[in-house]
Amino acid sequence: MKQLQINEETLRDGQQSLWANRMKTESMLSICSSLDQAGFSSINVMSGSAFEACVLYLHEDPWERLSLLRKFMPNTDLQILIRGRSAFGWRRFSDDAIELLIQCLQNCGIQGIVVFDGLNDLNNIKWHIQVSKKLGLQIHPALVFAESPVHTDAYYAQKARECVILGTDSVNLADASGLLTPERIRTLIPAIRQAIGESVKFGLVSHCGTGLGSECYAEAMRQGVDNLSTASLALSQGNSIPATVEVLGQARQMGLKLELDDMLLKKIDDHFLWVAYSENKPVGQRVPFDKNRYTKYAAHQIPGGMMSHLASQLKNLGLEHRLPEVLEEAGRVRQEIGYPVMVTPFSQIVGVQAVFNVIQKERYRTTPSDLSLYARGYYGEMAAPIDANVLDRILEGADVKPIDASEVFSEPLVKKARKEFGPANSDEKLLLALFFSKPTLEKFFQNKKPINLSATRTPVIALIQELLKRKDIRKVNIRKGTVKLQQAF
Repeated sequence: MKQLQINEETLRDGQQSLWANRMKTESMLSICSSLDQAGFSSINVMSGSAFEACVLYLHEDPWERLSLLRKFMPNTDLQILIRGRSAFGWRRFSDDAIELLIQCLQNCGIQGIVVFDGLNDLNNIKWHIQVSKKLGLQIHPALVFAESPVHTDAYYAQKARECVILGTDSVNLADASGLLTPERIRTLIPAIRQAIGESVKFGLVSHCGTGLGSECYAEAMRQGVDNLSTASLALSQGNSIPATVEVLGQARQMGLKLELDDMLLKKIDDHFLWVAYSENKPVGQRVPFDKNRYTKYAAHQIPGGMMSHLASQLKNLGLEHRLPEVLEEAGRVRQEIGYPVMVTPFSQIVGVQAVFNVIQKERYRTTPSDLSLYARGYYGEMAAPIDANVLDRILEGADVKPIDASEVFSEPLVKKARKEFGPANSDEKLLLALFFSKPTLEKFFQNKKPINLSATRTPVIALIQELLKRKDIRKVNIRKGTVKLQQAF
């Protein structure tokens, strides 16, 4: 009987997809014991965008969050997602900055590094792999899935083969846009498996925004996937990933072995349903598959967050009725500039250019500076070349000299930062200074909130406390098995 491993993503992908990374640390801690004992192979606890949300919106110390999560979950491998050379910031960082980051993550108790590059350019993540291996950490590269004529099964098989040559502990496929279909999985997973061999673990994460996430997981299990990423019930489906309990049921029907505790999974689901209710946050809802909607979406592949931003921009210009036109143009732009995967920053580059092309009535009359950098090679190797005529328009009147994406790698960024910010700062504070602007950090430290450990409550205790506030309730009866509790007010 094949054993399927589950990577738990409620604290990372789930809340990123549905709650914009606004879950407070105190909402996590009281359920950590159950997460730790439920039988997950790993728990992913943070990404660059969650790190940023801690600083910008929650005013919580992200380093403290990581240390507390390790303290409260001592028995399970904790992972973190790094956005390639951008890491936890928005510029491209040098080797010494990446190494310092990974060292600090290890000091906080992180045991596994999941790393991806938006162009699937492995040159951008080689250093992450080398440093992680040197420090004794698990390293799990994630190839980002996209639909295009160049993102073929052979393309992903070759990328996976290169990951194995680099010495990674697994190879993973990340379908952030929910574009994977069960039909594609039937050919893609066997191609990747043949490339990496049976001894290397293969993992998959696929989102549910098009309504196909659960079906893709079922097909992946039939094709022999080793690891799937799931979330608790409240933070699954919608634009998030499939629910743990659903995948557990599918796996058992197929005769696969999972070492998960059903009672603890129920407790975890109840906890996050309570957090959603108490903090007035949405609960993920299943999206029905619609072929016409999928076809339109696959043409442009603009993710939900960027879609909202485009709609807002057009509304401010009084042009919200032209959103369908902009999305159609985005599909053309993406094709012309070499089919980038529509993740940050490439979804923004394509979206902004599409808006310019539509409202100015002349395509590529105006181009953002980031598109010029992309065209010159700043971000790395493209999946396909840019259309020659479009390239001429992009670089017209601009610097046309190609950029070596690896130039930044050898820059002594940490040494410069220590000189600028002083030796008294901790490495963690030094990294904050590298990732965020001075005004942002000043605001963060002014508004920084302590993480309230005493505020963590179980759903039952929270329910009783809420009922005590209700003047219209005279009596409460609680029963669990043979235990009964009655309280009159």
